[in-house]
Order: sequence, then structure tokens, then C-alpha cells
Amino acid sequence: MSEKTEESRAPSLSVDTALDALEDWYHVPALGAVLAFMLWVRVQAWENFTQNGEVYFSGNDAYYHFRQVMYTVENWPATMPYDVWTGFPTGTLSGQFGTLFDQIVATAALVIGLGDPSTNTVAMTLLFAPAVFGALLAIPTYFIGKRMGGRIGGVFAAIILALLPGYFLQRSLVGAADHNGAEPLFMSLAVLGTMVALSLAEREKPVYEQFVDRDVAGLRSVVGWSVVAGVATAAYMWMWPPGILLVGIFGAFYLVKLASDYYGNTSPDHVAIVGAVSMATTGILMLLAIEESGFGVSGFTLLQPAFSFAVAFGCVFLAWFARVWDDYEYSETGYVVSVFAILLVGIGVLTVIAPSFWSTIQTNLLRFLGFSAGAETRTIGEAQPFLSRTGRYGLDLFGVVFLEYGLAFFTAMLAAGWILLRPHFSSGNLKRFAGAAVVVVVAAIVHMWPSVPSFIGGLVGLDGVLAALGIVIVALAAVIVTGDYEGEELLVVVWGAFITSAAFTQVRFNYYLVVPVVVLNAYMLKVVLAGISLDKPASQIEDINWYQVGTVVMVVLLVLVPIAAPVVADATDNESTRGSSSPITLTNEQNQRVPLQSVTEVAKRNGPGAVTSWDDAMTWMKQNTPEQGNYGGAGNADQLEYYGTYSQSGDFDYPEGSYGVMSWWDYGHWMTVEGETIPHANPFQQHATTAANFLLAQDESEARDVLENNEEDDAKMRYVAVDWKMVMPPLPSLQSGQSKFSAPVVFYDGPNNFSASDFYRQALVGSYEDGQLRGFQSYFQQSPLLKQQDYYESMMVRLYRYHGSAKAPQPVVIDWDQDGSRYRGVSNSLAIFDPETPNVQQFDTMAEAEAYVENDSTAQIGGFSDVPSEYVPALENYRLVGVSDESAAPANLWLTRSELNAQYYPSWVKLFERVEGATIEGTGPANTTLEVTANFEITEMRNDEGNAPTFPYTQRVETDENGNFELTVPYSTTGYDEYGPENGHTNVSVRSTGPYTVTSGNMTTDDLQTVKYNGTVDVSEGQVIGAEDEVSTVELERHVVDEPEGAENNTSGSESLAVPSSFDTADDSTGDGSVSAGTSGLGSVSMQSPFGAAAAFAAPALVGALARRHA
Repeated sequence: MSEKTEESRAPSLSVDTALDALEDWYHVPALGAVLAFMLWVRVQAWENFTQNGEVYFSGNDAYYHFRQVMYTVENWPATMPYDVWTGFPTGTLSGQFGTLFDQIVATAALVIGLGDPSTNTVAMTLLFAPAVFGALLAIPTYFIGKRMGGRIGGVFAAIILALLPGYFLQRSLVGAADHNGAEPLFMSLAVLGTMVALSLAEREKPVYEQFVDRDVAGLRSVVGWSVVAGVATAAYMWMWPPGILLVGIFGAFYLVKLASDYYGNTSPDHVAIVGAVSMATTGILMLLAIEESGFGVSGFTLLQPAFSFAVAFGCVFLAWFARVWDDYEYSETGYVVSVFAILLVGIGVLTVIAPSFWSTIQTNLLRFLGFSAGAETRTIGEAQPFLSRTGRYGLDLFGVVFLEYGLAFFTAMLAAGWILLRPHFSSGNLKRFAGAAVVVVVAAIVHMWPSVPSFIGGLVGLDGVLAALGIVIVALAAVIVTGDYEGEELLVVVWGAFITSAAFTQVRFNYYLVVPVVVLNAYMLKVVLAGISLDKPASQIEDINWYQVGTVVMVVLLVLVPIAAPVVADATDNESTRGSSSPITLTNEQNQRVPLQSVTEVAKRNGPGAVTSWDDAMTWMKQNTPEQGNYGGAGNADQLEYYGTYSQSGDFDYPEGSYGVMSWWDYGHWMTVEGETIPHANPFQQHATTAANFLLAQDESEARDVLENNEEDDAKMRYVAVDWKMVMPPLPSLQSGQSKFSAPVVFYDGPNNFSASDFYRQALVGSYEDGQLRGFQSYFQQSPLLKQQDYYESMMVRLYRYHGSAKAPQPVVIDWDQDGSRYRGVSNSLAIFDPETPNVQQFDTMAEAEAYVENDSTAQIGGFSDVPSEYVPALENYRLVGVSDESAAPANLWLTRSELNAQYYPSWVKLFERVEGATIEGTGPANTTLEVTANFEITEMRNDEGNAPTFPYTQRVETDENGNFELTVPYSTTGYDEYGPENGHTNVSVRSTGPYTVTSGNMTTDDLQTVKYNGTVDVSEGQVIGAEDEVSTVELERHVVDEPEGAENNTSGSESLAVPSSFDTADDSTGDGSVSAGTSGLGSVSMQSPFGAAAAFAAPALVGALARRHA
């Protein structure tokens, strides 16, 4: 009988054992599943980055990381000390690259490649690296969440992290091969290590005397974990030198925590030991990484170790000061007041004895924590203020945050608030409760009346934003100091507060903020479970009520549904619907639905972006331009090894035959890696100002001055690269990143003192009632821009739009109703249109158009498409030599809107060479304007019929009283095969279809004959590049075009001639024999092209679009 009973109990014991094991280990498979899901999401689109046997990355910094990783693979474990293949003509020390991130990836590539990885192996390793780093973040997130909310809280935090579709996901996708994806992992490890050390210190309570007594056993765990925390903090800054922000966060935490401990009758020694040991460890390790003198933030300088040692010293000082205070038996409140008074006095002394250093601190505090960004910083996509997205999406603050975090951010705020206020609520002390309420009031005053902190800041020499932050920080510090907090929880709150400020200042810091957000949600879950008596092991829970289950389910669903529902919808979507399948949407100001996207949807759309279009141009450049060091046949290519090691000179002396490439800084890394050439400006924003000055220069002389001040005698700027985005003004209909024209305007410091209004004005549609303007409608995604003459005369526009050719205006006038100057807060650069009246006036001659505009202050000639208001002269020293293979600019910009005219082929990238130019001399009729024209074809492009796109180059020249003329042209018409990369020159892909034609146009003689003078002349490639000194000459011949009846043929050459009428108004020919759509007001558009035909209707369409917008 007893045997049978024992057998019956066996299954029960087995089940109990299994349940116990599940309770003990459920977090392991759960965390494993989260890791696997996060990695799968991030790598699912990896094939988008491998095209035609080449590996691409997204963004531009990833390419420079590839260069750094390749260098480390070849020189392991060293990183590149100085790079001469960017930042021409100085080279650069790239402090944020060649860091621990690149060393880790290089090491992984060496392991995968068995010590000798191929370039493809290295590229593929780097391609997947951000996804691996991103998935691994789940591990420290779990452990931090576990310390805040138990194991279930840790799992909850990891699940939230896996489902967040915002900036952290984007920066940790496959292909986003930047240190951004790894930074949160290393920061979280540093915070986790510090949390463990703090927990041990508060439990074991180490004091100074133990060091005196050499109590190794008693100090081992606290000191050991403090060292670990210091190493992790140093590793984070090895990953990203500006990570010194974390040291500042730790410093702020130790300040308030030590003050709070003393106020609460706890010895500051315990926590001070953790701060002193960890920060000293960090300082020692950062000494090993110093690469630059000075105190710069972006590189490895003296700042990182100095600041770390300062925090360590501060911890020791506060602990010592507490002992001194005890000796005098002063009050705890006095200690706190004295500590903060000493801090303020120290800041005051610093502003007096080192004002420039204090200015640097202020600048960087505003840059990282100021809830705003300077104009130059705003040109960097990842450094724009987070709330700038309100305008892009048409949403308010809640909507922008919701798209990034769902409701998790708001529940995290509640959790942080509870951590701060709980000690005051539970104390039963009315004063402490009132003090907490005062903090809320102060924060509200600062937010609602910013003039208050601005006034206070002005009294002490602080920026208004910094003053506001300071007031709020002081108020919060008062709450913290008077409360009793666990070190771990307070650290997470302080960390989260600073990172929130940073994230709202620069959108990039949202990839850090995800961890404080999710671990605070873990704490919130713990609080909820404790409130309903479920915060204990499952085996100890009895009689669970439905309200308990309902409460937990409601809280979990509140956080998870907004971010999980889109994932479920995306997984079950049959792809029959267009757009996002997300069931979670918001409605913006334009009554449009804005979905909260799923992580799977965001990841599936991941791809390399515009670099694939630039790659064609860079490949062309690599194959058709001379090697660096061999321009002009200098023969010094061996002096510029691509992965060479160069000393940190700060201003490299480039060998003869080296050359730089001018473009906007966004594209510098692509040029270095894909084109294997040396850009002038790069994404470090090096030389951004000089690049802006060149690209916006209004004539060749101004552009020449910029270049001559930024090149050497034997190493010059030889090429210019311009893409369609650089010449695209910020049309409201454009997507983010499709317009870059306004970015150089921000950096420009040339002689013209430009602002955006000098280049374009926004057009609005007026709202009228009884003939009176009552207001105007928003131009969100609708209205056009009216471009000014300075826009058309800027170098990058003259190059991309006209290929250096002259451009005449058209007798087309845009006429609007009034400007915005009468409206408060509205710029007079706004043009307000009345859709009920004609807005486009077409005239027969330029004289008529000019007369109309002269008498109408709200009208201008041209200013849309590629039609200037005034004549744009030709360039003499720049020629188009190559283009990207694809005409990939979005079709709506050059077909529907005619933004990019079909005559000047709208390829993605156009490459220009700066040349000496060839001289043409000749004779013709005296005191006459001549037009010199040649047609050129882009030989690397062919349509199905084998024809290449063509364009004209035109220049005007005046003859003197003797009929002599001289001009310089940049394009050759013969001799292309004699020069190429092998002898130090360019293998041009833009070649002439015939000689230059020099013509006077139709002229009327005294006896009413219509005559024309013309001739043809060839220019050799050698003449254009300066290899040949010959001058091309031409003598124009007189031809009678029309002879009235009875007129005599005058051959004396002494006739008097009228000004050529054909040059008096607009362009009338395309140079290829096709009919011009001149009457459309769109300039010379070939009607043989379907794109040109569509462009011909753009002016009437402009009026129609305005009318439809009003309707």
C-alpha cells in the first residue's frame, strides 16, 4: 500500500520541481527570445546592402568607420593617428573615429577571416556589427531592470526595448555601421557597474579608516566593483570621446547623493569611496588614450582624465568636509548649504580667471543639454532638437514622443516622479511635502515664463536656457537632498534626467534614453505589483483575486500595446494595403494620419540610401582621374599610400600632383572611401565654412579667392562635385534630406553676408473676403519658392543647372498680391498670391518685362525652375567631365515641377574639373555682342537608340572698336584621346559634337539688310588643361540673311549695324536644332524630350496649383 502511495506522489513532485525550476530560470529563455528577436529584426534587410558584389552602408560616418577598421586590420591593434585622405589641404585627426568600436570590429574581422580577412569580409563584419551591439543591449538592460524591479521587471524592460521603433532601432540596424549603435551598450554597462558598487557600499558601509587599517577583505567587493565601474566608464569614452557627459552625470549624482546622505545622518564615506575609486580609475585609463593637447570635447584630450579626476577629488573633498563639519558640530542643513555655496563660488571664480574656458563649458552644456541647437548644429540631421519633429509631422509634444516611445516615456516619468517624491510622502513631514510641491511650481514658472530665468541668468552671466536648467536642477536637488534614497534608484533617475535633457536637445541622444525609459518602467511594474501584494515569489502567493490580475494586465497592456500592436499587425498584414499597416495612429494638424510604426516595418525599409547613386560618380572618378600625387604627371603617387601611417602634423604638406575635391561636407567620407580621392570638406564639418563660401560664391573671382586661400602652390583643388540636393532649395513638399541648399547658407562667412532670404522667398496663398486679404493658408507641402538672382549666380547652381554655361532670363514675370510685412511676426520675404488674379505675365521682350517689374514692387522676372531674373554669365574655368550613371533625382522635381530642367541632364551627381581654359581670339563686327556656343554630349549615358544626352555651352563676348575679341572657354572640342589618367589628366566623358560656333546674331545695316557674322573654331584638350600654349583664332564671315527689294549689297565693311536682336531677350535655341519652349517662361527646354514637353507647362501649372491650393 505504501509503495503505491509513493508512486502516486512522484508525478506531483516532478511537476512541483518543474514549476520551481521555471520560477528560478524563466528569465533565461525569455531574455534569449528577446535577444534573438532583436537581432532578427535588425538584420532582416541585410541583402539590401549587398549589390553587384559590393557592400554598402547607410549614412556617411559608416564609410569612415570602414576606413578606420581596414587600417586597424592591417595594423592591429593600432588606429589611424592622422588621415591625409580627407580635409585637403591639411588632413585631419579624427578623434571620434579609430576608437574602441573600430578595434572591436577589426578584431572580429580578423577572427572571422582567420587572421587575413578580405576587404569583403571586413565590410560584412562591419555591416552586421551595429545589429549585434544593438541586440546585446538587452543584457545590461535586463540586469539594470532587475535591480530596479526584480527579474520580472528586467524581462519587462527587455521586451519594451525590443519593441521600441524609434531612433535606437534606426541606429542599430544592419548597415548603420557607426559607433552610435554601440554607445548605449557601453554606457549601460558603466551605469550597471556603478549601481552594483553603490549597492555593495550601502550594504557594507566602508569608511576611510579601513584604508588606513588596510582592511583588504572588508573593502574587496566595494573597491573591486568600483574599479569595474571605472573601467566600464573609460571603455565607454574609448568608444566615444564626447561620452565625458557620463562623467558629468556621475558627478552630479555624487554631489546630491553625498549631500543627501549627510543630511540624513548617514556617513558620506560609503558612496564617496565608490565615486573616488571609480572616477580615479577612469581618469588613469583615459590618460592612456590622450591624442591631442588642450581640452577639446570631440577627441581624446586632457579633458576626459581631468574631469574624471575632478569628480574623484570632489567625492573625497565632500567626505572630508563632512568630517570637518562633524568636528564643529554644525547642522546638517548648514553642510548642504555650504557645499552648494562652495560650488557656486567655484563657478564664479572660474568665470573670472578663465572666462574662455567657462565659455567653452557653457557652449557645450547648451549643445548637449540646452533643449535647443545652434544653426550649424541643426545642419546635422542627428543633432537637431528632438521637438523639431513637431513641424515635420504636424504633431504636438505628446505626438512626437509617442511616435518614439509609445506610452513608455510617460509611464517612466511617473516612475521617476514616484522615486523622488515617495520619501517625502511617506515621511509624514508637512514641510517636506510642501517643499516637493514648491518644486512643481518652480518648474511650471520656468516653463511658462522663460523671461524669469533669462533675467536671473543675466544677473550672473548665464545664458537664459542654462539659467532655467540651473533653477530646475537646484529645485530638484533640494528635493533629493532632503530625501532618503537608495543609491541605485537615485542614480537611474539622475541619469534619466540628464539623458532626457540631452535627447530633447539633440535627437541622437534618444538612442541612449531608451534604457532609462525601459528600466524605469521595470520599477513601475514593481511598484504596481507591490501595491496589489504580488511582489513575491509565485510559490508564496495565495488566493489571487481578479482585480489583481486585471491591474497587472492593464498596466502591462498600457505600455506594450502601442508598440506591440503594430508588430502584430505587420506580421499578419497580407500586403494588400498601401502604406503602414499599424493600427496605432495619431492625427496631425493637417488632419492626416500618422502611424506609430512597428520595429519590423522600420527594419524592412532599411537600405543604404543615396550612396548607391554617388557610387557611380565615385567609380567614374576613380577610373577616369589621375592618381593622387600624379595630377599633371607629377609622378608622386607613391608618396600618398591610401592606408599609410602619417604623423600628427596638423597641416600635412601634400606632394606635388595631389589635389582636392570641393563639395558639401555631407559627402566627404563617400569621396574618401568610394572614390579614393581627397575631399576638402567632410562630415567632421572640417572646412565647412570654406566649402560654403565657394559653393555660394557669386562669380569666378570670388570662388578663385576661396580656393587660393585653401590650397598649396603644388597641390590644388581640381574638382567639384555637386548633386541635385545641393541646388534644391527647401521646398515644403520635399522629404527630409532632399534639400541641402540652405545648409551652406548657415556656414557662409564670405563678403556678401548672406541669409536665406537672399536666395529664395516662400509663396503663400492668400485668403480673401470682399476683396480684402484676411490671412493666408499654410504652405505645408504645397507652395513653391520664388528664387532670387543670388541663387542662380551661386557657383553650385551655375555648375549643376547650367554646366557653367551662360543663362539668359525670359520675359516672364511672376506677380503676387502683396508681401507679409504688414503682419506681425511674418517676414516680408513671403510672397502672398491671390489665386483669383493672373499671377504669371508673359511679354514679348525683356524690356517690356523689366518695365513692368520696375513699376510693381510685388513682381519679379523669372525666379522659378532654372529661369533667372537677370543674365547669368558663363564660367571660364570649370567644365563638366562626368556624371553618375543614373538620372535618379525624384521625377516629380524635374518633370511635374520642372525644378531640374531636362536640357541640363538631371543626373544625381555631376563632376566638374577646374581647368586653365583655352583662349579664343578673333575678329568680327565692331562693338558687337557675340555668342560663342558648342554642343556637348555625355558619352557615358546612352538611351535605347544609342543616343547620348546633349547640352550647350554658351558664352557672350564683346568686340572692341576694331572688331577684336578674346575669351576663355573651359570645354575642348578635339584631342580627347591624347590625355587621360595615365599621363596625369582626366579622361573626360563629356565631349563635343562639333566646333564652337561664334555668331553675332541677326543685325540690320544702314540699307536695311539683315546680316549675320559667324564662324567656327576648335579648341584642343591640351589648350584647355594648359598643356599647350596655342591660341585658337577665328575670323567671322559676313552673311546676308535677308535683303529688302532694291537694297544694294554693301561690301565695304564700314556699314553701321544695329545691336543683334537675338541676344536682346531670352534663349531661343537649345543648340541641338530642337524647337525651344521659350514662350512657356521656362527657358530653353527641348520639346523633343518628353521631360522638356512636360516642363513647358510648369508656369501655367504654377498658377493652377496655387488656385487648387486655395480651393
